[in-house]
Parts: sequence; C-alpha cells; structure tokens
Amino acid sequence: MPSTAGDKVSCLIVTANRKKLLKRSLLSLKNQTHKNIEVVLVDNGEETVEELLKIFPDEQVNYTFIEPSPGNVLGDLRNISLEKATGDFMICWDDDDWFHPKRIEIQLNALKDGYDACCLEGNIFHIGTPDLINHPYIGRLPDGSPSSIMHRRKDDIRYPSMRRGEDTVYLNRWMEQGKYKMLDLTNAYLFVRVFHGTNVSGKKHFLRRLKNSPVSWIQYMWHEKIKGDLFGHPKFDLSQNEYESFEQFLIDSRHLGIL
Repeated sequence: MPSTAGDKVSCLIVTANRKKLLKRSLLSLKNQTHKNIEVVLVDNGEETVEELLKIFPDEQVNYTFIEPSPGNVLGDLRNISLEKATGDFMICWDDDDWFHPKRIEIQLNALKDGYDACCLEGNIFHIGTPDLINHPYIGRLPDGSPSSIMHRRKDDIRYPSMRRGEDTVYLNRWMEQGKYKMLDLTNAYLFVRVFHGTNVSGKKHFLRRLKNSPVSWIQYMWHEKIKGDLFGHPKFDLSQNEYESFEQFLIDSRHLGIL
C-alpha cells in the first residue's frame, strides 16, 4: 500500500443555519487520522459560522460565503465547493453527519489502489426521534451511499442543478466513468448518517433503508407487523466497530448539546 500522508484531500462542506450540527461534523474532521486536509466550507446561511473553523490552521481553511437566496440549490452550491477546492482528492463531508477518525484514511487508500472514485456500501443510521433515538441501524444501497463519495480531481464531472437527489446523479456519473470502488458493509462504521428533522429528505426516506431489498422487506414485515418488535430486525444488530462508532457519536453529540 503506497503512503498517502502527502496526499492533500479537500473536504467539501455546504452548510446553512446548522451551527451545532456543523460543529460536530467539523470535530470529526479535526479528529481524522489523515492530517493533510483542506476544509472547503461553502456557507449559504444567516448564522455566523466562520469562527468554528478556528480549530484548524489557517492554511487548511478555504471559506466562501454565498448570500442566502431562494435561487440557491444544493447541487449548485456543491459545485462551488468543487471549484474552490485545491486538493488532488475530494471527499463529500456533509454538515449534519458524523464520521469515524479513519474515514479519509481508508477511502484514500482505496483510491490509491487505482480507483478514481469510491464510496461506502452503507452506513450507520441514527434517527433522533423518541422512538428510535437509542436504536441505530445499518442501511445500504446497491450502488453505494452517494453522500459518502470520495474521488480524484476531475473538472468535467459536476453535480446537477437540483435541490435534492443531486448526490445520486453525481455518483452515477462517476460510476459511468469506470474505476469505481464500493467499500463493503464492514466499513459502515465509518459514517453515521443523521436524521434530525431539518434534513432535505424526511424520516420515511431514512426508514426505507430497513426494507429496500426483498429480504429486508420480508424481515421488516416479520418483525414490525407480525412480531411487533421492529428492533429484532437484523439491521439493528451492530458489529463491535459499529457499536463503538455509535458510542463515540453519542459522546460528541452530547458534549456539543445536540442530544
């Protein structure tokens, strides 16, 4: 495995009025084992968040403020982050999620094996509602989780100008290029995807990951509708790595007053 220490990774963040959540996301970025990073923050909100970047050295910070406007759509804002980035590698770093310290290291190692893009097959899901707040589960997609993408610099692939679903289209564009790697579910612990009530997608969209294959649908119906015990669904059975990640996610969240 070639050394990746000298590889500069641009971490692309688009944010708007999610200061506490952003602080947690930035903390998990600060804690990464791969230290050669550029924090590319596109701020489209009304809150002041630039001071949160002071946890990073000035030379790692690449901050852009975009005046809030109804015409700003997420796909366009993500493209601004791509244009501003200066690294040879780019990683999507959503402002409302939590990431394990080894996420960049592991995905970068995958790219250094000869791939142009990679993502995770699935991740831990956390829904912050009273019925599910203490019950994380593993969700997956056949082609991988779009928001977990990491890729090499390529100036002719961009997000579509869409308010939602832009990341799926973007991932598909990378898949069509070939040299795409999906890291299997043993890596799900690297990413906690969070439902907090102000997401682009609703709670039902998140719960769909419990039943998005024929086998998972049967398991869902058996445990939820017949046995009356949704948490018996195998997707709630976390591995040791997943459990430890979730525990650290809870510690960080509570420390910042989020949960």
